[in-house]
Amino acid sequence: MATTIKIITARDFLEVTADGLINLATSRQLLVDIARAEPHPVDFELLVDFRDTQADLSIADVYQLAAELIQHGHSFRRKVALLVRPGVNFDLAQFFETCSHNRGFSVNAFEDYEHAMRWVLAAAPGGPAPGRSG
Repeated sequence: MATTIKIITARDFLEVTADGLINLATSRQLLVDIARAEPHPVDFELLVDFRDTQADLSIADVYQLAAELIQHGHSFRRKVALLVRPGVNFDLAQFFETCSHNRGFSVNAFEDYEHAMRWVLAAAPGGPAPGRSG
């Protein structure tokens, strides 16, 4: 069975001000725009690449973005892989993953592109993602 994957970068939905702060209101709206895009995200698996993101998100920022995902949950019922750099970024991605799992979403965080793609392409949605921290 064919799998359709959409790869988006963090800059597609995170707006960062000139002084390096994230404009969370605009970022949440950009996430809504992705949810309402044609074709709808429900039609494909998502890989969100945060590796080039320079701004730091706080736990509260991550939680607010997870809450936005939940509000538009009908659009994000397929797999969502978060590709991040090791360290704090991975810890925050794992927090987002946990918030999402608690609401029934299939979101997993990865440090390695190959592991992320393997998980996205696996037949069964959800489930464990061995070796995801690369």
